[in-house]
Amino acid sequence: MATLAEHINQLAAAALAAHGLVLVHARLSGGTASGRGKQTLDVMAEMPDGTSPTLEACTQAARTLSAQLDVADIFKSPYTLEVGSAGLERPLTKPDDYVRFVGKQAKITLHRPLPNPSGKGVLGSAVGTITQPTATGITLILKDGGDLFTVRHDQIHHAHLSPSAEELRELMKTATAKSSARAESETTDTHN
Repeated sequence: MATLAEHINQLAAAALAAHGLVLVHARLSGGTASGRGKQTLDVMAEMPDGTSPTLEACTQAARTLSAQLDVADIFKSPYTLEVGSAGLERPLTKPDDYVRFVGKQAKITLHRPLPNPSGKGVLGSAVGTITQPTATGITLILKDGGDLFTVRHDQIHHAHLSPSAEELRELMKTATAKSSARAESETTDTHN
């Protein structure tokens, strides 16, 4: 029998797929073990090509998922459903994510600290550039010091992309160029 988290992930993946979206991560938070207090279901989605979904696609997927959750009678009290883009700090939840984002900066938090490759103490978390992903683990080039830090997937508590200052500048430059092009197009359209 599926756990609550597995059931929610199955429903979320199906609802998103019906609107051309892919599930990145679904997380339930808030409330208590006895079912008291308002819970929030945060569903992160992306397009099949990895780009951010439109607001309209997220809204439609949220309506579909809400109906499916009501039919499945998962929540016994009021809850909040949020469906949106995974964003810049996209969670890395499976080995394929690390392959897809080779060369990008990520932050990983470990279940238990591991020896620092520099020989100085231990690391409970690390920020570095993803390199050499395998089916069993990854290697990061650490942001602080440039040492190689290899960790197995089962040692990672959670991980997410952590854009570098350079990546953020590039994203801002691209967004500004798109905004300028859109404004220029609108100005041209109004004068014709």
